[in-house]
Amino acid sequence: MTVRGHQLAIDWSQQGTFANALEDASSYALAGDIEVSWGRDVSGENTLKSTAGQLLFSLNNEGQLFSPENSSSPIAGKILPNRPVRYQVTNGGVTYTLLSGQLDDFDVSGDPVGVFSGTALDGWGQPGSATLSTPLYRGIRTGDAIGYVLDEIGWTGGRDIDPGATYMPWWWEEGTDADTAITKLVHSEGPPAIAYVEGGTFVFKDRHHRIFDARSTTSQGTYTHTIPAGAVAGDFKIEAGSFVYDHGAKRIANSATFSVDLRAPQKIAEVWTQDDLLTVAAGDTLRLIVQTTGPFLGAVVPSVESGDIQLQSGAVSSVTLSRTSGQSAILSITCSGASVITRVAVRASPVSVVRTVQVSAQDTGSIGHFGIQQWPDDAAPTWANQYDAQAIATKIVAVYANYRPTITFSVVGLDATYLAEILASRISDRITVRNDARGINADFMIERLKHRITSLGVVHRLEITCQAAEPTQPANLFTFGVAGKGFNQGLFGVEGIDNASNVFRFDVAGQGFDQGSFAN
Repeated sequence: MTVRGHQLAIDWSQQGTFANALEDASSYALAGDIEVSWGRDVSGENTLKSTAGQLLFSLNNEGQLFSPENSSSPIAGKILPNRPVRYQVTNGGVTYTLLSGQLDDFDVSGDPVGVFSGTALDGWGQPGSATLSTPLYRGIRTGDAIGYVLDEIGWTGGRDIDPGATYMPWWWEEGTDADTAITKLVHSEGPPAIAYVEGGTFVFKDRHHRIFDARSTTSQGTYTHTIPAGAVAGDFKIEAGSFVYDHGAKRIANSATFSVDLRAPQKIAEVWTQDDLLTVAAGDTLRLIVQTTGPFLGAVVPSVESGDIQLQSGAVSSVTLSRTSGQSAILSITCSGASVITRVAVRASPVSVVRTVQVSAQDTGSIGHFGIQQWPDDAAPTWANQYDAQAIATKIVAVYANYRPTITFSVVGLDATYLAEILASRISDRITVRNDARGINADFMIERLKHRITSLGVVHRLEITCQAAEPTQPANLFTFGVAGKGFNQGLFGVEGIDNASNVFRFDVAGQGFDQGSFAN
């Protein structure tokens, strides 16, 4: 059942149907606001990190139906964290999932306890804290690694993952939570790459998506505060009093310097040893965690014959190693008789840092105006090879050396047309914003969306946070030997900025071999 096209559902029984007692909670939603938000937080210093999508809601708890202590409730014993939560809106025959996630926290309040308030996180919010331990991968791209992270945490939702532009000579994670691992990969891809969850689908967009994706290259809507009002046809009116402007002084970055470790496999050697006396009963299996200080490749399964396992007494019947690369593995030793093991060693090829190179880019003009503003170390491209790291540094300086304003405003679903626009809005959409009072009339890119629904659809407003679109290459680049592009005709290009019309692409006519230029 929906209320004015809205449905809030909680899968208390965890059967996947949202059809059991009190699982369609729409009719219990209180008159207060429901908030659903996702995307990148661009209010502070430079980072490409996204935050977990979040749903805040309140339910009428009259009769204490949603009180965990009420043993007579039809969902008694089922009011627990991690229950699946889904919020959907249907408009014009199309159903939009604003959030598909899990109940993270809840509270019962009031006197009597008349309100059940809950917080749900999207599919990324819960498994994002899972700790990773992966094999060592060689020669993969950022999109591949994100897929491996999702595999490691058992991601069951949809996936919309770009391959990624950054090539990583080596990649692994050990003891890192999944959220941190994804953020490192996004930073290794470089701006404006982004990863987030949208309606239960994990989305990763690479650093080139905003010059190729149609929704990012063509304005998806015009939002206005005009003087006089109503001067633009087909626009969407910005809600009065909702416009917030940030000039972007905190996000200037005119210098980027990164250290890149170059690794290479070394000769096979002992990467882990255990010298404590170990006693194993007949028929038992001893399991040891092999933890090394750095990554290894091609681990050899230890044996008594090789001398990697040394016995004081007894006999070993079988030995297995859970994997042969990474930074850890589980070593299992089964003994056929009562045994005393005096030493165990694992040999492998360490993948060590052989040298470190430094890449950098600066904008001297911007430094002259604002002083040196360094791209933060915690947003460095950890896994990028030196050439991608250089391309990322160059792009950072090209994009962030000067002010790029951030604005936040709201639009209210006044009718079906407005509501369709609200529900269709996506992260990385290009939109046009005109505010005559501020002197703004330019294109911006959506970075964050927050839906605020009052009384389950009586009022539906969307808060949009967006940044000024990135600078672009001049269309008429200075080129020797081409008529109309020579002296006093062509314009100098901007290093680090790509032009979608001439980037090398296999599937686009006129941009293939001997025609397109390699992207940054």
